[in-house]
Amino acid sequence: MSELSAVLPIGLALLSALMFALTFVFVRVGVKSASTTTALWVTLFINVVFLWGWSLLAHGWQFEHWWQWRYFFLSGVFAPLLGRLFQFLGMARLGANITTPLTLTHPVVSVVLAVLFLGEEVTWLGLVGALMVVAGSVVVGMQGGRGTTRSLGRVSRIYLLLPLCASLSYGISIVFRKIGIDMGTDAVTAAAVTCTSSWLFATLYVVASGSVGEIRCSRRELGFFVLAGIFSGLGPVLLYAALQFEDLVVVAPLAATTPLFVLLVSYLFIRADEIFTPQVFAGTVATVAGVILVTAYGLA
Repeated sequence: MSELSAVLPIGLALLSALMFALTFVFVRVGVKSASTTTALWVTLFINVVFLWGWSLLAHGWQFEHWWQWRYFFLSGVFAPLLGRLFQFLGMARLGANITTPLTLTHPVVSVVLAVLFLGEEVTWLGLVGALMVVAGSVVVGMQGGRGTTRSLGRVSRIYLLLPLCASLSYGISIVFRKIGIDMGTDAVTAAAVTCTSSWLFATLYVVASGSVGEIRCSRRELGFFVLAGIFSGLGPVLLYAALQFEDLVVVAPLAATTPLFVLLVSYLFIRADEIFTPQVFAGTVATVAGVILVTAYGLA
């Protein structure tokens, strides 16, 4: 039983990383012809329906505790809304294997916020990890636009700002999520509130910008977006579940292995549309290794 208790959170964290990897790949396939707005709005809508249905079935009516959810609502503005928007835009321009490692720099943002606002101290190993994240991301980012693959061609370096903005959004969101989860909200409901916040603001943006007509896709594309929505809903739930059994320093590094799963799944299914070079692979590995050091040893 003790062995099972030790293995369970590790498996949940790795499954969480796999869920996010599948989300990115399904969206990458879907946005070939559908708009980024469609991908964002539909996946968020699926998140809301899926997670609230799960929450009501598992935990019943909890809306009398709505004030305790305010931090999750705030976190949803930054992620998944802004984070996913910038990430989807980046994937459409750069590909999943370029966008994901750059987006993965968000643990560095978290460390900076912890130092500035929470009074935490960074260890030497944490500093080395941060430098590895930055170095790995730069190596990967330098490959953007050099490939001759069908979907990427030549792209402007300005598009590298998209995944970096996603990283900043995810990093800020973590601050609000940490405050909220410490108040005792269950993982499924917390994820549902966060996604609902993102979906509401995404809907307001679509209506205000007159982009309602852009939300359209074929039946095939809708299938990919539904799958992406389900997997992106499972990802945070599995991660929170892992955190219920194990410390953050153990779970977070494992959950940060998403780029390796993206690399594997992309190679198996959409290798013609992605940049695969030794530099991209080395940069991805360096980024993941850096994130592991930052998360496990970054805070004293």
